[in-house]
Amino acid sequence: MSQYETERRLCWGYSLACGLLVLTVICIGIPYNHWRATLDVCPGGYFENTNCGCILYGLSTQQYFNGGHNSWCLYAVFAPLPVIVYALVMALFHMYRVCINNVGQYEDEKSTTMEEIEGESIVVSTRTRVSRSNDSVIYCWIPSSCIAAVFALATLVHAAILTDGFLRTCTQYRGYLVKELRATGDHATAIHFRLACQAIFDFMDYIHKNAPNSRRGDFINTGVSLHLALIAAWASVVIWIAIVVHTAVRAYKERHVLTCCGN
Repeated sequence: MSQYETERRLCWGYSLACGLLVLTVICIGIPYNHWRATLDVCPGGYFENTNCGCILYGLSTQQYFNGGHNSWCLYAVFAPLPVIVYALVMALFHMYRVCINNVGQYEDEKSTTMEEIEGESIVVSTRTRVSRSNDSVIYCWIPSSCIAAVFALATLVHAAILTDGFLRTCTQYRGYLVKELRATGDHATAIHFRLACQAIFDFMDYIHKNAPNSRRGDFINTGVSLHLALIAAWASVVIWIAIVVHTAVRAYKERHVLTCCGN
């Protein structure tokens, strides 16, 4: 694979990673802001700020359904921001090189010409390639692959926490729903084992009561929003892994370069 093709794919990869993470942040931020006041009903005095308004890691209690600690949602919303900024910068960088400079576009292409020397026809094949001395980006493939690996790991941890928090809230609300509907027998079994989490969050949207002195406003589709966040988060993990592979392969091809500062 030529350098041009690698950078073209990286341009698309960083752009997709940036867009997917932005979608994740939006789809977590909307339900968090919608449910924050309603779910923040942890027991405690007026001066005891328990901060349990997160839609993730909810907990069913005897009286209320409490949200998880706000730190989970704050992490889900703000942790991807540095990754988004880095992905955006790298996408613009590779876009500039691919769309304007066309760096390495003809690296692996050969051109064949016929030349006549002393009455004999000779086939001459040439390969066009950007000079290593003029293209300093080749010194940064190894650092870029390492940084991409770190961000891939961070994105994986982020997606795992979102998934675990989502499933915890879904499981806990099943029990709360059984209690609220006074379901018994097969009704309770269906709620616990047959209804999908989308249906559970649909019940939450329409039957969950507002907390005292709070009103969450219009209905939203909490289940769809959280499912989109999960899909986008895991898709971004796949994209980051692909970015790591592409940069690592390119670094291997340029393995004689050790740092981005050496010649």
